[in-house]
Amino acid sequence: MSHPTHADGGHDLPHSHQKHYLIVAAVLTVVTAVEIGILFLPAVNGTWWVVPFIGVLAVFKFGLVVGEFMHLRPDHGVYKFLFMSPMFLALFSFIALSALAVVTYQPFGGGYAITQRDRKAGFVPPSAGGGFEVAWPEDKLKAAFAEAEKGGFAKGKATFASTCANCHRGDGGGMPALGPNMTDDCFKHGGSLAELYTTIGKGVQGTAMPAWSTSMSPDAIRQAAFFVRSLKGKNVAGGLECVGTKVAD
Repeated sequence: MSHPTHADGGHDLPHSHQKHYLIVAAVLTVVTAVEIGILFLPAVNGTWWVVPFIGVLAVFKFGLVVGEFMHLRPDHGVYKFLFMSPMFLALFSFIALSALAVVTYQPFGGGYAITQRDRKAGFVPPSAGGGFEVAWPEDKLKAAFAEAEKGGFAKGKATFASTCANCHRGDGGGMPALGPNMTDDCFKHGGSLAELYTTIGKGVQGTAMPAWSTSMSPDAIRQAAFFVRSLKGKNVAGGLECVGTKVAD
């Protein structure tokens, strides 16, 4: 019985022998072991080239399987190119987009959370964060508040505009499902200076409020708390309804 032949060449192309299949299976096993094992090496953990390297190995395995078990290997080079080139293009696109994500967005690397969805998830732009410090006593905070008031709360206002306004609106009126109104008489998590400082610094789990102590210094958090407290009672037009407990003073 004759073996199948290619219509274009007319020459016999017998199937690979069992020994050859075993060799291919062994190569696939070794490559897979490398793909898995490399993830457990402390020396390469977190390095930039791991994902691209594994991607290249995956394409190699794909090409080996297709070339041997789908009999692509004996075909003309043009058919190999037409079949394999989209895989390399897809791999290149994946690596390029992954690299862009790593250097641009959180939670990957040291990127920036530039969308409302990122901020709602608790990711914030990194900067010189000083970590969370216990709030000062209320009398010390009130003295610092009075000092900030003399300067028109300039530092806190700038911080609010660059960070808090994304969820609380530029005038502090609040945004649905993101941040409450900062200009009414209500405070959902406490309205004292110490409570405001703690809320801003530690965030509120399960809400859109992130822990800003990861990216802001304690002084910046205090200045932001002072400015937020200064908005109390302004009741800007179009602000959200009061949520929380009313604070008299």
